Amino acid sequence: MKYFLIHANLPADIRRSLSAFGQPVALPIFDQLPYPVCAHPDMLVAKIGDTLLVHEEYREGRALLERLGIPFSLSRAPVGMQYPEDIRLNCLATENAFFCNEKYISREALALADRMGLKKIHVSQGYAKCSCAHAKNAIATADRGIAAAALRAGVKVLLMEPSKIGIEVYDTGFIGGASVLLDENTLGFFGDIESFPVYRALADFFGEQDVRLVSLGSRSLFDYGGAIDVSL
Repeated sequence: MKYFLIHANLPADIRRSLSAFGQPVALPIFDQLPYPVCAHPDMLVAKIGDTLLVHEEYREGRALLERLGIPFSLSRAPVGMQYPEDIRLNCLATENAFFCNEKYISREALALADRMGLKKIHVSQGYAKCSCAHAKNAIATADRGIAAAALRAGVKVLLMEPSKIGIEVYDTGFIGGASVLLDENTLGFFGDIESFPVYRALADFFGEQDVRLVSLGSRSLFDYGGAIDVSL
């Protein structure tokens, strides 16, 4: 069984497209985080290897995972409305690397990355997961600091030109929050990726990794906090 943990307000057309790859499951809001990221999967749950890490105080989310029979571990780092207490689980694990702001990320996340043998890559950007679309051991980001750190660590990277991505409240969203790894060779986007200004660069870059890009909706890209894939 494959699930995708999603934003509760993910549009119906995107859910239908996502359903071809697994069952979408809406995560409950976590009111200890600010709106709108209190509903963003990339702020609520971290996936490191095949292990999920969940905020200890995110009781409704934990109860949902338990009902579905999805195993998880707990992050005990304090969570809050202000940065950096909102980014405790905002980390990106690729096949070989682990991107995060080591100063603020959950200690449990760091320990898990160590156990998985992932190369830890410290970045100043606290929203590391939000900032990157990824597949295999390759990432695409508009964040110059993340791109430079990836290159130094030997991770394949595309530094994108900054382009507008929709999001509630904030001026612009992130490419990671507007995408989801559907399977090993398919990267999905919340909207029409072919109309995105840097589509060709993204398609060429991920094509070199034998990864295809898929539009899950018909509108402009929108940051819903990505989605977390879980296979049982």
